[in-house]
Amino acid sequence: MVTDQVFDLDDLDRSLIALLRSDARMSISELARRTDQPRATVLSRQQRLERRRVISGYGPDIDAARIGYGVTAFVTLEIAQGSHAVTVAALRDVAEVLEIHTITGVGDLHVRIIARSNAHLHDILQQVASIDSVMRSQTQIALRTQLQRSTADVVASTIPSRAGR
Repeated sequence: MVTDQVFDLDDLDRSLIALLRSDARMSISELARRTDQPRATVLSRQQRLERRRVISGYGPDIDAARIGYGVTAFVTLEIAQGSHAVTVAALRDVAEVLEIHTITGVGDLHVRIIARSNAHLHDILQQVASIDSVMRSQTQIALRTQLQRSTADVVASTIPSRAGR
């Protein structure tokens, strides 16, 4: 999602995001206790972060392999000129497509896909290849995920040390 406005986060914002990243169901009272702030301040700040879409959701993180989706693939697509919107719309209809990025360099779109098996991935790739605007694809299969972070993890890592507090 493209946004025109960037918001500066202060230490309280980053602390709230870090705490919510560790437990998205943490109560306002517990957030206030852990940040040493009044409940009203914490509630107001959390609502502001949500209203500005800095916090865009509280959904659970799912380990794809633990629910049977043990194959992760990255697919670079070359698409017909002028077909960006229609291609992205068609890819959105493929449930196993997790991310779609417009890229520079070789290719036009970079797509992250999960699948139950290599055979299932093959079926998904056939579905992607059947999109009229897809001219060529190149697929890389991830052998192992070495690191997986969210934006919240990056924000949480920028909290100043509270040593000696």
